[in-house]
Amino acid sequence: MSQQPYVWAERGAEGGTRMCAVVTVTVSLPAAGEGAAAPAPPARAEVLLLDCSASMGYPREKLWAAQAAAAEAIRALPDGTYFAVVAGRHTAELVYPGGPGQSPALVRADATTRTEAQDAVERLAPGGGTAIGSWLALARELFGGLPGPAVRHALLLGDGRNEHEQPDALTAELVACSGLFTCDAIGIGEDWDPDELHLVADSLDGRADAVRDLDALPGEFRSVTAESTARHLTGLRLRLTHRAGSEPLTVRQVHPTRRDLLPERVPAGDRCVEFRTPPWGDETREYLVCVAASRSPREPVDRALWLADLKIVREAPQDAPPGELGPVLPPARPVLVHWTRHRDLYSAYDPKVAHYAHHDALVRGLEAGRAAQRAGDTEGARAAWGEAVRRAHAMGNEPMLQRLGDVVRIIDAAAGEVEVRPDIRPLDINSAMVLRAHSTMLPQRTGPRPGPRDGDA
Repeated sequence: MSQQPYVWAERGAEGGTRMCAVVTVTVSLPAAGEGAAAPAPPARAEVLLLDCSASMGYPREKLWAAQAAAAEAIRALPDGTYFAVVAGRHTAELVYPGGPGQSPALVRADATTRTEAQDAVERLAPGGGTAIGSWLALARELFGGLPGPAVRHALLLGDGRNEHEQPDALTAELVACSGLFTCDAIGIGEDWDPDELHLVADSLDGRADAVRDLDALPGEFRSVTAESTARHLTGLRLRLTHRAGSEPLTVRQVHPTRRDLLPERVPAGDRCVEFRTPPWGDETREYLVCVAASRSPREPVDRALWLADLKIVREAPQDAPPGELGPVLPPARPVLVHWTRHRDLYSAYDPKVAHYAHHDALVRGLEAGRAAQRAGDTEGARAAWGEAVRRAHAMGNEPMLQRLGDVVRIIDAAAGEVEVRPDIRPLDINSAMVLRAHSTMLPQRTGPRPGPRDGDA
């Protein structure tokens, strides 16, 4: 865990402050020969949600790319994986498996079902509109038929806006799907809405992105499918226990994507709350936790005091074989507060907390630049996107810098000096906007790291 616990003593007594820490959680399977065998992986299920609306036929290469990508994802499914393919239009159609009079259901992957599914995908034709909520509703029905702990993942491909259902319908369906399955959302073409893709991905613990080169789409599908089928651990929760008179102010996943967890907190005892996490593969995630801290007159100065504990816990799998060993969980990590009057202590920034404060400012710059560009304020857009470039450079966020490079000509990334490109397209802006939830971890650096400017944290 990374934290700077020092706070000016007078600030703590004058209405209090917030104490922030970044906790890093890494999951990895034991290597062969390292003690007891790993527990059997949970069941896995994958649903491909393919936009087959009329716009996918203009140009026809979009549908061809989607068909090739779906076939690639199907080939990547390990034997035994439950799966289905859905064609999304103004209604959702189960493309595979299915037949007259059959109820929607998943099928297990093997050589025969993979071939049949690829044949069904080759017969897809564009037509109709776009109603993403109905696509997700069918995925929910399919996943709901798979009992017990399982890794359930949907991959959604869209080329247009959700124009054939009310926004409230999509929002309600996202609430119904939350916690049942995760969903990654990919935009192709020029007419998709980054805010809609981000809404779907953020609500369903996934990632949103865009693929601008149709030739790259099959590789993207293969990569996302392989990542989802490699997840092997479910039921982990982040538990926060805090002292009396305090409360959590921020609990957010900040890497690999940003997601606010606080609205999903579940009481777990006296001054204790838990936050679910989606299934894990061998990976690292980071969480920003901020807890209210105030100082009573009796609290000592220049002594570390306990404020909260962070711990990873796991729900007991209902179908675990007797005697099966679960994952080795680390001990609780304390969040401390250390009241001081030494300016050289309380004026320092924790490097990881500052790193993710840069990302918050980057997102504000992206959004302000888009708003200014829409309003015809080129100078305002230049200043806002320049700040986004500066923050991306400070974070070492190369993917974002590359996307911003299509929006502005970067003259000096460290200083945020840019020029708005005269031939900028909405697609260029959308491709940068859709990455706003993606983050990078703190790069290894030598020398002091700048803290956030006023108002960043």
